[in-house]
Amino acid sequence: MGQDLTLLNTMMHKMDWLEARQKELAQNIANADTPGFQPRDLKPVDFKAMLGRTASSMAMTGLATTNADHLTSGGKKAGTSAQGTQKSRETYEVSPAGNAVVLEEQLLKMNQTVTDHQFISNLYQKQIDMLEMATGKK
Repeated sequence: MGQDLTLLNTMMHKMDWLEARQKELAQNIANADTPGFQPRDLKPVDFKAMLGRTASSMAMTGLATTNADHLTSGGKKAGTSAQGTQKSRETYEVSPAGNAVVLEEQLLKMNQTVTDHQFISNLYQKQIDMLEMATGKK
């Protein structure tokens, strides 16, 4: 193919991070009764920023919008901007033995991680299918 498949590489990086996070959350649950254990989590990956870098590299290839209704490489209509904030809430209870693992919180995080992994896996497969269709292999 010869082209840089940054979007696919970004999705692979996100899946790797989700797998590592799942292992970390499983360790938290496994140590739910260990005195003094503090739950750990991975630093979040800014997938949006990673895609932004991909979009900016795509913009350098000369993609252009000729109509205000066309989507830009950032997924927004030409001339619009995106703003978003994400609030993080960290509330942990500590048991008398000093263990700060709250099983409900860990299970919610695991469920979100599984859902995100399924979403990225499906998106990755759709991208592969699209590339195969474009190259005539499907």
